[in-house]
Amino acid sequence: MTSNKGGRPAKSLAEKRKYRLSLKLNTKEYFELKSKAKTASKNRCDFIRELILSGEVIGRFSPEQNEAIRKITGMANNLNQLVKLAHVQGVWYIEITAKKLLDDLDELLKRIKL
Repeated sequence: MTSNKGGRPAKSLAEKRKYRLSLKLNTKEYFELKSKAKTASKNRCDFIRELILSGEVIGRFSPEQNEAIRKITGMANNLNQLVKLAHVQGVWYIEITAKKLLDDLDELLKRIKL
């Protein structure tokens, strides 16, 4: 009988990263790698690994897109509160506020180009 020690299950041999790669770069190449990884919001190893596997690196959202997403999240929360209020007060009570919120939401979606 084997005892369960707990913790994370062991990775299979195919999942383990057991090969180490040593790569020499000149100064320009190193700073180019560092810059591109930072732009993609990834560390250098993940950036190179993704480049090897897919031939391209897809970056995360830009700070401007993150700001717009935060605003959209807040608007979604406000919209949810308006729906709850509509159930209590009646739909006519929130019509103007909801239209303004939808206009603002449309504008943000256009800015982040989703």
